[in-house]
Amino acid sequence: MVVEYTSSSQELYKETKLHFQSSSDFLVSHEALVKSLERMALPFSFSLSGTPEGFQISGDEAAVTLVSKVLERVRRNWAENGLADASLLEPGIASLVQKTLKRDLAFRLKGLPYAIQPMSLSQVAFMHTLLSKDETFIIGIGPTGTGKTHIAIAAALNQLALENVKHIVITRPHVFRDGEVITQASREEMERDGQFDFFEDILCDLVGFKQFDQLIEQRKLEITPLGHMRGRTFNESFIIIDDAQNMTVRKMRMAVTRIGRGSRLVVTGDPAQVDLRGDEPSGLAHLLDLIQGTDIATIHRFATDQIIRNRTAARLEELYAHQDDIPAFAA
Repeated sequence: MVVEYTSSSQELYKETKLHFQSSSDFLVSHEALVKSLERMALPFSFSLSGTPEGFQISGDEAAVTLVSKVLERVRRNWAENGLADASLLEPGIASLVQKTLKRDLAFRLKGLPYAIQPMSLSQVAFMHTLLSKDETFIIGIGPTGTGKTHIAIAAALNQLALENVKHIVITRPHVFRDGEVITQASREEMERDGQFDFFEDILCDLVGFKQFDQLIEQRKLEITPLGHMRGRTFNESFIIIDDAQNMTVRKMRMAVTRIGRGSRLVVTGDPAQVDLRGDEPSGLAHLLDLIQGTDIATIHRFATDQIIRNRTAARLEELYAHQDDIPAFAA
């Protein structure tokens, strides 16, 4: 099953039943398994209760879909050999989670030739928010490799195809490399360079080279240096500001205030990997503090265990995250 999403789709509530003898006794005696299911379903939630017929599962669609499949696996193991220990079933459950994400929780989006197969429930939750027209300002923060930018661009292409916006604008701050000479142009970030190839790779992967070129030629897609945003107002646009932790407070203020009528703004970054020179604070950290306690933006937080780029990368990021006073490095 691939979920079909339109411009009006919201996170769905779902209820399901699973036949399981002595389900109430099972829940009491396997509390650790239930806790494991709750952690597995994050950032979604569900409720689980025992009935004379089996389990009653209700809550967010993604959580209910995943939990019902895992419990079905547990039920089979329980019936065959009496085992329901989450640690013993962990390898099989991990494989089942990935299959459920790719088969049952994939997104078939207008404007994209192939279904988007999420690789974590955080990606599912992030996509739900990005597809909601009620959300005008969204912030996705967390380690590099969690798929924040890929999901954001896929959502932007869908919103363009649905004509909810007329223009996609993608930008990121210039990260100065070791030994790079700072010129007036680079200081103002007015030149496009190889650091934008990252976006082109994602776009070509999502829609192909031909469609990518057409979007550029039709002026429906603009990959622009940060400095080119100064003084402009973007109406009916889907604006993505990536790598935002490397923006100064002044540049962040300039960029986020470019949003115009009918536009949506997505900011992504990792506050733990700041490559700003000198002692100037990160504009992303400042922005998060600035909007704390308000309803201006919806914030999605990705964790190190949700890095999908490579398991080794995820483990290394966890080790770095527990170290103090190490220099930041570019994503």
